[in-house]
Amino acid sequence: MAFNKAQSWSLTGNSGTNPATNFIGTTDNKELVFKTNNEERFKIADGRAFFNINTIDGDGIDIIDNTPNKNSGTDVVWIKSVHPQANDVGLLSISTANWQYPIFSARENGKILMGVNAYNSSLASCTDCSSYRLFVKDGIKTEKIKVEIASANGWADYVFSDSYKLQSLDEVKKFITLNKHLPEVPSADEVVKNGVELKEMNVLLLKKIEELTLHLIDLNEKIEKQDKKIQQLEKHKL
Repeated sequence: MAFNKAQSWSLTGNSGTNPATNFIGTTDNKELVFKTNNEERFKIADGRAFFNINTIDGDGIDIIDNTPNKNSGTDVVWIKSVHPQANDVGLLSISTANWQYPIFSARENGKILMGVNAYNSSLASCTDCSSYRLFVKDGIKTEKIKVEIASANGWADYVFSDSYKLQSLDEVKKFITLNKHLPEVPSADEVVKNGVELKEMNVLLLKKIEELTLHLIDLNEKIEKQDKKIQQLEKHKL
């Protein structure tokens, strides 16, 4: 394709252009392709953009923000969907050769998947997945996890209230004999089926520790009374 001087674009910049009629691109139904060394590197086709990277000497794509002091709340990269999507659409997915199983995916519905396929059977059968935001496969290794407790009622200190009805050890024994697990604590089969809510389980375990502490205090008081009676009986024998 040849251009006359009036049609050419200057390599040092252009002025007086009209974006409606002056642009780099195609007006027919053809792809726009950019090449280096006669190799396709970037292509725009049918509303989609494709990068073809082939280098072992460095990073494939570098996004560098050279702004010294950006305003708070701004972003170096912002990926936005203009139209809300009713379906489960990914805003950003990163995968290796097996593209069906992305190692990271940010979804339109606000969920973040790491090592989890959006159509994974474990998610498809999940009845309460709408309550969660982050899905991670193969575990999380971290130094800290802080769980927020909404109110003091969410903690188990109510066990020490005078109005709390503590199960007797005989009642606990009967329950364990019948069910093979502690009262209120899920069974092994239930844990395998439903998993464990860490916050709720920590509160529940604390509750059991506090109940056990009350039983120990009660037993200690009984032992002390028995010791006093034994000492008194021994004095009378003398």
